[in-house]
Amino acid sequence: MPLHNSIRVKKRHPLIGAELTGVDLKSSLNNIIFERIHSLWMENLVLVFPNQSLNDEQHIKFGSQFGELEVHPSQAHRSSENKEIYRVSNVDESGNIIQSNDTAWQYVNLSWLWHTDSSFRKIPSKGSILHGIETTKKGGNTLFSNMYEAYESLDVSIKKRIDSLYVMHDHDFIIRQSRHLSKKIDKGRYDSLPPVCHPLVQKHPVTGRRSLFLSPHTMDYIVGMKRNESRRLLDELILHATAEKFVYKHIWENDDVVMWDNRCTMHAVEPFDNTSVRRVMHRVTLVGDNQPISIEIP
Repeated sequence: MPLHNSIRVKKRHPLIGAELTGVDLKSSLNNIIFERIHSLWMENLVLVFPNQSLNDEQHIKFGSQFGELEVHPSQAHRSSENKEIYRVSNVDESGNIIQSNDTAWQYVNLSWLWHTDSSFRKIPSKGSILHGIETTKKGGNTLFSNMYEAYESLDVSIKKRIDSLYVMHDHDFIIRQSRHLSKKIDKGRYDSLPPVCHPLVQKHPVTGRRSLFLSPHTMDYIVGMKRNESRRLLDELILHATAEKFVYKHIWENDDVVMWDNRCTMHAVEPFDNTSVRRVMHRVTLVGDNQPISIEIP
């Protein structure tokens, strides 16, 4: 097991993202190494571990050291061998590129939209860990936005307007974002998930910092606001939060493992030619510890 000072840290972006080397994710983490990684995770929001050749069982073991793992509601994307593995992939388990008219292909395309994992749950995920198995060389990069900084840079008047607002998040709203999938009678098989209400601004349970809680592919409307006014405000906040200064773009290499905090980031996949270019990514998703914490209004 490596010693505490064997972990080397390199910033990937001034505001979000750091690369960690000198640790083998296949090995169990002792308390010192765990606390070091967790501290760096809270500080940098996104951690990149290059050259980590993990199988799914090792991936699950690493993730489980940070908490219980979710089973994704989309049944078609669960690994048939390990239910905790969510296959963010345009390739089926037989190794074939999924046809573009398939519901599974259309559903995974929705990861191109900005989102926060499991924002459609009553208790959203606290973090995700994604392993790049077959990565792309043109497109398919992942963008991560720092939602602390996005909130802190807002005008005081906007903060006062949004600090007490709540948003309805709905898994079915994701499906409605797909022009093809939304028109199908058979939209795929998903666990039943009723709409949930989350604060638009939340307080991180570990750091205590305030952040926007945006997930554009699940946010249906702001509670108590007219639909057109709600949509306009949400779109303004999304545009603000995805400004280049807040965003780290991760350019994938095979066997990168990337870990991010869903409570203070959102992310999106850059489009690529997924009718012919293979992209196989496996993710484990950490069950949240609590419902989002609304900030205290003075």
